[in-house]
Amino acid sequence: MPYDPPRRKKPEPTRDPLEIELVYNVRPCGTCDFFWPKDSNRQPYGPYSSYDFDSNTPSMEVPGGDPPSFSWVKGTTRPPSFPDAEVMDGCRKAPIMTIGINPNLTAFAPGQVGTSWCYPSFSSDNGTDSWTKYAYYYRYRSVYQERFDLSFAEKFLRPDGRITAAKAGVVVSAQRTSDAPSYALKVRYDGEAQDTDVALHGELGAPPYVVLFDPMPPHNRFKQGDVIAARLDVPAGKHAEVYAQQVGYYERMVPVLARFEQSLRDKGHPHAQLHVGEDVGQLDMVACASPHWGPPWLGGSNESVHTIIANCVSKNAWAIKQLVQTRPAVLFLVGEATYNMFRHAFGRLIKVDPALPDRPEDGAFSLLRATTDPSRPCMFEFTGKVGAHAYSISTRLVVSPHFSYATNFVPQFRMSGSAWEEFKTKFKECAAFLQHDARVKLVPAAQPSGFVAVQIINDVAPVLAHIKKTWPDANHALMPGYYDATAMMAGVLDDLYAKGSLAFVPPKGKAKGFLRRSDGPCAFCVNRHWTFPLGCPYGKPDEKPLPIGFLDKIAEMIVKRGAEPLPAVAMNLMLDNRYEARGATPMTIV
Repeated sequence: MPYDPPRRKKPEPTRDPLEIELVYNVRPCGTCDFFWPKDSNRQPYGPYSSYDFDSNTPSMEVPGGDPPSFSWVKGTTRPPSFPDAEVMDGCRKAPIMTIGINPNLTAFAPGQVGTSWCYPSFSSDNGTDSWTKYAYYYRYRSVYQERFDLSFAEKFLRPDGRITAAKAGVVVSAQRTSDAPSYALKVRYDGEAQDTDVALHGELGAPPYVVLFDPMPPHNRFKQGDVIAARLDVPAGKHAEVYAQQVGYYERMVPVLARFEQSLRDKGHPHAQLHVGEDVGQLDMVACASPHWGPPWLGGSNESVHTIIANCVSKNAWAIKQLVQTRPAVLFLVGEATYNMFRHAFGRLIKVDPALPDRPEDGAFSLLRATTDPSRPCMFEFTGKVGAHAYSISTRLVVSPHFSYATNFVPQFRMSGSAWEEFKTKFKECAAFLQHDARVKLVPAAQPSGFVAVQIINDVAPVLAHIKKTWPDANHALMPGYYDATAMMAGVLDDLYAKGSLAFVPPKGKAKGFLRRSDGPCAFCVNRHWTFPLGCPYGKPDEKPLPIGFLDKIAEMIVKRGAEPLPAVAMNLMLDNRYEARGATPMTIV
């Protein structure tokens, strides 16, 4: 089946402002043969369940109370496909931006979430416009992605190749260690002492195998006669309720914003309300999705991964083009692999003294400590000129732990394995408390060179106060390794507000207050192609537009000036975020 829209190897100028041109170039990008082989039946992933809007700009209201899931929009199914490359989520002039590695391919995961997951695949049917739908979807996407109801998906399980339970039992594991369409389950039937291996023989281009039960409680138990796994093939043209489902990765910025929002209120802005998608734009270094980041899922070799990085990050430069247009006050680089990709492509424009290490002792946590230090801010800075027009950007850089793993954001003490052994000897009573108190969880180092994490699961303030009062010397030894990533990230926002880089515009008349947008015009929501129902509440379309092609040329200059050859140790860290290497759990959904 041909790609829709057809893929292109090279961007094509559209004579639009850059933020709009990105829509028309990112969505049909086919530069990487790994993701977009000439024969779509050779695509390594999917094809996955897809849906379409029935109008260009359906209502996208979210119920109050931050629900984990809700019925979001009525749509129509589309032919199963691989998801299009993604532009940034949210307002194009949001003053806060996050950049991760690449979108997560959630439908790849064996289990009920993977089975029900679906992706937007927009058409121009019935007088609609697929480009408007695509732009609208990514303008207003926040912390949610989409799924069908599981019972709806189950209607379209193929009868051929079904795996039916011989008797009651549980799914024990469902490991997918590469991009191969075939994989195996382990189940344990009731009354049996050994697991039973169940092979799922998938084929490229064919409906993929899905698993109807999770490999962990509470949804891992099946009855005799239940379908455990089958091929899923949701056909096009079916009316469907599309559900919005909270995704843990995107949710990670919510408590950071909540702390900053409260800080704004304490500083005299009682009406401050901040939201992911409006005040935070979320982007990725690589625009196409994969289930994990590493050679087994990206062509099988380091070279194939480096080709993908080179194509997307430097050659097409989708992320830096969006960064150039947005010009945020602060950019959170999510995880060590993202930081190293960014540094490899643009490192000569990173200003920090002393320089960040090639191999941080405690990975992203060490980088978080270094880049949240207000006494030595880490900046991305560039000044250039095209003809008579000058451009400059000065953005605070912060490296955070990976958003996909909620435990990274649990307040915790961290120390090397050897330091922990010394601590246990020197401060026996405090060490016993940290190992046995119900509010604290000790996570051993995953490898000899790794770090021990002592996570405070509940009652953070009382636990910290107890340690400080009872064992002051031990507390003195622990605190240099204490991390509350959410508080540290929010502290950067407070620092930027104090310096005037972030500001809150108070309500005026019927207009709500808002976090001041970044400098420069923007026509993303109101332009010659589309006008979204909410328009632009920030007046950006009324600002004098930049010359067409100006920002593209600035991005080209940044790519040329920014490239920094990295040592092998840092290059390797672009390929492995230290979770995939040890078979980590997949992305947190809620």
